[in-house]
Formats: sequence, C-alpha cells, structure tokens
Amino acid sequence: MTIVTAERRSVLVPPRDIVGALDDDLGTMSRDGHARVLVACFLPDHVHLMVRLDGEGRSLGDYVNVWKGVWTRRLAERDEHPFWQRTFFDHWMRRGEDAEYARYIVGNPVRKGLVTDWSDYPFTRTYVPIV
Repeated sequence: MTIVTAERRSVLVPPRDIVGALDDDLGTMSRDGHARVLVACFLPDHVHLMVRLDGEGRSLGDYVNVWKGVWTRRLAERDEHPFWQRTFFDHWMRRGEDAEYARYIVGNPVRKGLVTDWSDYPFTRTYVPIV
C-alpha cells in the first residue's frame, strides 16, 4: 500500500526521527497481531508498506487508520493536521508476487535518485528476503 502525506508535503525527513520511529513504532506485527509488515520504505512525501493480513483481525482500512494514528502522534507537530491524505492506495498481491513487489518498494529511493543502492537508504526496512 502507499500512504501519502497531506498535500504531498515532504515532511518525512530529518530532523524528524524517522529511523527511531521505524525501529520503535513500526514493528513487524500489528498491535492486534493479525497483520505482519514485510517491507516498509519512507520517502519524503509518502510511505510504501507491504503487509500480510491473516484475515482474522481488522480490515486493511482499519489497520491503516490505526497505523496513521500511531505515526501522526510520533511524527507530526501540533499544527500539522491533517498529516496524511485521507485515502491510501492498495494493491492486492497474488501468491508468489511477494519478491517482485518487495524489490519494487525497496527500489523507490534508487528510482528517485536518493541513493544508488537500496540497502544504503536509511528509511527502508525489510522483513523478507529481497532477491
């Protein structure tokens, strides 16, 4: 899924503690334990997440709303509301497409010219092998 900042503002950059938020708040499992984060990549004005839902917990929309709330409290300043666009973009993967989409997500900073190798980008986390 792709979650975009309000008005596509480039706010997901230092001095905000993106690395700390990734390591402290993202986690690999949702708070209810029914969604697993596989890949995350934060660009200045949007976030790409690959998440696997087990079908037993919240809907994807509910998961995203909780996620946005956690990250708004962590990163937004008092006068930055809204912090995210109201909607998000999702893409449902078929079995076996994980690696292709994981490579696409981690390749975003390279395509944007931010780094030459995705593994050098400090705002990417992978919890599955990237082949």
